[in-house]
Amino acid sequence: MRRYLIFIFSVLMTGNALQAQSESRGSIMGRLTDKEMEGEPLPFANVLLKGTSKGATTDLEGIYAIEKLEPGKYTVVFSFIGYETRETLNIEVVAGKVTEINAELGSSAAALDEVVISTVSRRDSEVALLLEQKKAVVIKQSIGAEELSRKGVSNVEQGLSKISGITTVEDRGTFVRGLDDRYNFLLVNGLPIASSDPDFKIIPLNYISTNIVSSIDVLKTFNASLYQDFAGATFEVKTTPAPSRPTTILNVGVKYNSITTFKDFYYDDSSELEFLGYTGDNRALPAAFGEDVLSYTATPEESEGLFESSWTPEKITAPLANSFGISHGQRLISNEHENLGFYFSLNYDNSYHSRQGVERTLNSEGTAGQNFNSVTYDFSTQKSALISLDYDRIDRFQLKFNTIYLQNSSNFIREAFGRNDGFTQLNNRDFFIRDARYTENDNLIFQLYGNTDWQDKKHQLEVAGSVGIGNNQVPDRRVLRAAGTGEDAEYITTNGINPFRFFQTLENSSISAKAEYSHGLQKDENLDFSSHLKVGYNLNAIEYDFFNRTITAQVDNINLPNLNTNDPQVFFNRGFSEGFLRYSSTFDPAARSQINQVINAGYLILQKQWEKLLIDAGLRAEYASRQISYRNPLDRPDSPYKELNYEPFDLSPSLNIKYDLGENSNLRLAASVTSTRPRLREILPTVYQDGDGNQVIGNPTLKNSRNYNVDLKYEVFPENAQLLAFTVFGKYIQDPIERLARSTSVGYRTFFDNFDEAVLYGVELEARFNASSIFENTFADRFSFGFNGILMDSEATAAADDPRFAAVTNKNRRLQGASNWGINADVLYQIFKRGNTASSVNLIYNTFGERIYAVGVEGADEIYERPLNQLDLVWATQFNKSWDLKLTARNLLNEETLFYQDPTRDIRFPNQFSNVIESFNTGTTYGASLTYKF
Repeated sequence: MRRYLIFIFSVLMTGNALQAQSESRGSIMGRLTDKEMEGEPLPFANVLLKGTSKGATTDLEGIYAIEKLEPGKYTVVFSFIGYETRETLNIEVVAGKVTEINAELGSSAAALDEVVISTVSRRDSEVALLLEQKKAVVIKQSIGAEELSRKGVSNVEQGLSKISGITTVEDRGTFVRGLDDRYNFLLVNGLPIASSDPDFKIIPLNYISTNIVSSIDVLKTFNASLYQDFAGATFEVKTTPAPSRPTTILNVGVKYNSITTFKDFYYDDSSELEFLGYTGDNRALPAAFGEDVLSYTATPEESEGLFESSWTPEKITAPLANSFGISHGQRLISNEHENLGFYFSLNYDNSYHSRQGVERTLNSEGTAGQNFNSVTYDFSTQKSALISLDYDRIDRFQLKFNTIYLQNSSNFIREAFGRNDGFTQLNNRDFFIRDARYTENDNLIFQLYGNTDWQDKKHQLEVAGSVGIGNNQVPDRRVLRAAGTGEDAEYITTNGINPFRFFQTLENSSISAKAEYSHGLQKDENLDFSSHLKVGYNLNAIEYDFFNRTITAQVDNINLPNLNTNDPQVFFNRGFSEGFLRYSSTFDPAARSQINQVINAGYLILQKQWEKLLIDAGLRAEYASRQISYRNPLDRPDSPYKELNYEPFDLSPSLNIKYDLGENSNLRLAASVTSTRPRLREILPTVYQDGDGNQVIGNPTLKNSRNYNVDLKYEVFPENAQLLAFTVFGKYIQDPIERLARSTSVGYRTFFDNFDEAVLYGVELEARFNASSIFENTFADRFSFGFNGILMDSEATAAADDPRFAAVTNKNRRLQGASNWGINADVLYQIFKRGNTASSVNLIYNTFGERIYAVGVEGADEIYERPLNQLDLVWATQFNKSWDLKLTARNLLNEETLFYQDPTRDIRFPNQFSNVIESFNTGTTYGASLTYKF
């Protein structure tokens, strides 16, 4: 990997050596600021030369440039909707030189009683992002910091759930057009980040606080500059840049959950830093069972002192959840030649959640092998930090450096009791299980970015690189099983499965690089390049090192004392002191495995702009090698590691066509061929035990899916912050990766395989509008609406005569994870706005259709997830530009989350059985947050 690091930074440094060149003509450049906002930049304003057709639009920093001007004198006109128009006379342009004109605009008299336009003209505003969406080559949707704040959103995942065709599912990530996390890809500032969690393809987006986010782009169509791993969407998170003037923001918040807060709550208190979400050393794997130890059985006396953590959970009263954050940014240098700025943000959020429900496993006749009542407790934390430096040498080059830290933890306890036919030593008593599982994920990423251009942007070069380190830990997970509950329960072992302690670590290191050169081919009448040829290269190399160890609690006496499930540590202490209990691990050849994945990709894009037509045609060549080193569970201790190599080389053509139907409407067509790679857990050659007999088994022979995508979109932008769009889309997927579930004598066994093919097609509708555009009265001015919905269908097919799918119950069915419909809607009512004080209420609604959670096998039907309706309320009030108070109520409907599986065989007494696999409620969460900006 070292040679890749050398390559990245040698390429990045070439940006410093490139300088802009000028021609014999002159230029007018400068910055336009907002008088009402104390000198804040005024983006997207018009700058025209009176009496000519030449002009420019200010960028996100308020900077404009009108180039290639003949020497002479000009009148510069500055204008923006709702602001005064300003003219600057007799500006002289000199050949080979730049004339700088800086200006400031204030609100016009007619706009004094209206919304201050500058508040919706920042880079993270809805107006700015809609303008970018309108001009973009590809089909994309975006949500910025302004909209995220308006909807009371605290993390990226919540924000994405407000975009059409997107739903989020607890514990299973983000679904796009019915395709789950497996089909998505994540970029942060244009560079990929490796997920530290083996169960997720991309970093769970609820880890990323919106306090470090400027905007989120959702790219639903592919172009050759994107990674080939594309079917649902590519998400690009853009972090917050340095502000134009010194700004410090402090925020604090609290949350109350109707099911959890101020009620009994259990968690594993094994660390002095538990509140912050850091495990420390108290859960560390003992040296006697270290990673280099093949197998070991401790004596009872030795077992007593091996672990510092307890089998007895801590009981507390759940307090209010809380959050806090601090950020500061400013420009260190700001003049006509250069800008240097920095931004720092540190954020912490925690939550206490509990839920009660039922869990079952069913056979094809609808009979429950397991029938549990269950309760879970989860204390989770999320931390995010950003340090950003950006340097801009005006008209020469830009450099940006980001350090991003993401960390989350989950202190999770699950208790379940009831019928379990897979365990024979219950003596007609309820089966009891307690699973205490602590999970910690860390990601540290360093990014460096540079760009430059010369010869009036005929040549443009963009280079970037990143280095990332990730770590996933499940230290000292404790799974206790017993017959009965309370003080007189019995300690049980069945089928050789004892209560156990489980350790897992997954470390990854990654590097990424990007280099793109753009060559202007043809100029239009304004002397701008209307055609470009782009050549690019991407590198993404990730090394995964996986280790797990299971340590069982073995008993040497069949006449055991009673076990108190409320305080099981007493039983273990007695067992060690009296010599009938000891810790032991047998040799597990599959305990360690390594996965190395290296993607080398090159692409070529030809882009041509006519007056109304834009065509972007590209071809991407991607060599994505994957090497898995592992042993099978039954291999000998001295057997060598097997190596399984998968080296696909794929070509991905892409075509994006945009036609301007008018000043405010576009027609778009996109077509592409892409691939989908599996999640890490899906290919890990190891068995993951869920503690109650349920298992997850990876399949290292999984192939990448091949996807054929087509989209047709019509979009209209009537006014600022308004939109109407309609999209028709279709996908054909070869070898789709599917989650399958098989019922066993002790639970479910989940595994993965490639199906033959699948198709998915549908329509999307998106609308944003103000009520005043329909009803012309003062009251209507207070309302604005947002709506997006999706209606689709899908089919996955497996050949009936293929032995790989002999056990699959339904060879033709809907695609796993795909809903037939989904709706996101919101209504905003502005209560009042007087001077610098404003208050508004936002009501937000989300829902989705029924979908398949897991594919049924061996005669059992699919496991389905029932539709869920969610209603949120956000009341936001701003005082004097400095104070911002938000009151939120999430999941007001508090509907039951439910998974079910219907019997497929005839049964004589259908009312005797329930088809519910799992059901629970998560409660309504009420929150309050206060932000102070100075």
